[in-house]
Amino acid sequence: MTFAERYGPWALVTGASSGIGAEFARQLAGRGLDIVLVARRPDRLEAVSEDIRTTTGRATRIINSDLTAEGGCQRVIEESADLEVGLLVNNAGFGMSGGYHQLEPERQVQMTVLNCVAPVLLTNHYLPKLKERGRGGLIFLASLAGYQATASFATYGATKAFALMIGEALWKECREYGVNALAVSPGFTQTEFTDVANIRDAGLYRTATADSVVRASLRHLGRRPSFVHGPINKLLAFASRFLPRRAVIAITHASLRGRSNLE
Repeated sequence: MTFAERYGPWALVTGASSGIGAEFARQLAGRGLDIVLVARRPDRLEAVSEDIRTTTGRATRIINSDLTAEGGCQRVIEESADLEVGLLVNNAGFGMSGGYHQLEPERQVQMTVLNCVAPVLLTNHYLPKLKERGRGGLIFLASLAGYQATASFATYGATKAFALMIGEALWKECREYGVNALAVSPGFTQTEFTDVANIRDAGLYRTATADSVVRASLRHLGRRPSFVHGPINKLLAFASRFLPRRAVIAITHASLRGRSNLE
């Protein structure tokens, strides 16, 4: 099957108004899929939608929804009910950096809901339909921060460990049904993430582009349970499995120290 036959006719991308999510939407449209764009900012969604229609000719549907709000995921489900969604990209999320005691509790809860609960709710709905079709895919946005405890990034790293584990587990569970799952772990990428997370400067790690992350993700979909983008990030993830945990925690904390606006 072609990519569009396996994962089409529609892909649903959360967090599609900017960054990696918008790039997923554009590249999937370039591969022949129609796109459901989900995010909170209607003006940004309209811009991405117009770009896709103009450059690829693919159909789009905008769903303006806050996935952290009560009923946010249900709205997405209802407004896409008439579409055959073959690929779910659980991309929406944000990070917070700084000492745990300095971070706003309610905002941490919102981050956990967006990064963990929303993907579970959406996957619960779309996965049975993919299994019934016998083809399709799920993508979970994890992070290099999910490979080890990350001081000054504690809750965010924990949410991304969740995304990593669920993506890898579903890769195994769903293969026999013809459904591919993939957990994607970028390092620092040139998006709005660092501004939202209150990180002033990502230094040498900020080398990846959203374009390169998405292209690599789509190459790996259906081939492996997860991947880490970028050679330095791969080395760090590999080292975290063999170095003493105390040493890894110290290294990751040192790499973030001084970069948080809350420290």
